[in-house]
Amino acid sequence: MFTRSRLMKFCTSVLIKLRMDEEKANDTSDILIEADLMGHSTHGVRLLPLYIKDIEAGNMVVTGQEEIIKDTGGCLTIDGKNLPGIWLTKKALSLSTDRAKLYGISTTLIKNSHHNGALAAYMLPIVNKGFVPIIKSSVPSSATVAPFGGTKALLTPDPMALAFPTNNEPVIIDISASITTNNMIADKISKNELFDFNCLLTSDGIPTNDPKEVFEKNGTVMPVGGLEYGHKGFGLALGIEALSQGLSGSGRSKKPKSMNLSTFVQVIDPEAFAGLKAFKDEMSFLYEECISNPPIDINNKVRMPGQQALLKRIKSINEGFNLSQETVSALKDISKKFDIIL
Repeated sequence: MFTRSRLMKFCTSVLIKLRMDEEKANDTSDILIEADLMGHSTHGVRLLPLYIKDIEAGNMVVTGQEEIIKDTGGCLTIDGKNLPGIWLTKKALSLSTDRAKLYGISTTLIKNSHHNGALAAYMLPIVNKGFVPIIKSSVPSSATVAPFGGTKALLTPDPMALAFPTNNEPVIIDISASITTNNMIADKISKNELFDFNCLLTSDGIPTNDPKEVFEKNGTVMPVGGLEYGHKGFGLALGIEALSQGLSGSGRSKKPKSMNLSTFVQVIDPEAFAGLKAFKDEMSFLYEECISNPPIDINNKVRMPGQQALLKRIKSINEGFNLSQETVSALKDISKKFDIIL
């Protein structure tokens, strides 16, 4: 059983030992652990070994500052200089939140960023202040999703997150344009497991549930909608790549070799429109109408996006939480390598 404070101390100590600036180490550790607290274990501290590997290979820069390429007040474009993606994304959210107070809406684009973890893990501090945060991210350096009807990987799962306040708990939406994600595929392979259903395609376009088909045999991940309605996920992916890569000016045409993200960060202040009270009243009504909707299965009531994650987070904070055997084993190896107590 692990606690947030225990893992924070361990993860930050490891990253600082790798010469990462303290603020960057704290931010990176915070979001990785927040993902585990919410139950998003594929994007939690299991990523620490991958981050360490990229730091040691020089693919993640651990010190220095981003470069502001363009600043028009409500809009910012930042060159992340391959710095920690989590730190960059948190900084972009902070900048956009401050500017949304002035402009109503503020958007920050980040190019040349390292991996930024679970997007849902960023939402609570912003939405709890009465704002609507939106993050859309894509990876020009990677390709595991084919265009709908194709067989060659071109796109990435392309996640997006959006959260909004209500008079009750906030709603946190975290989805991707593909049925599953690269990290979920890697997790299945590490556990020698298959998916419960066909969400992947072989290199010949045959449906499969074997994750090795994607990472080892040039297969692809199905877009949301699957074989029949995958045009929906394909369209969503194109929109996310347009907003993240197109607006930042850093996409697949640049052919980056190592981990390289483009990220769209936007914060909306409801006060700039009909007002926060009106917003929360409307969304609270919708919230209640959704969860009171007659369920298909009487034992499984309708729940809102993020509702289960928020309950899991409270329980994890109060009682502690477990990590997978594979993750614990990897953390023990890191502990031994860096002589830091887990």
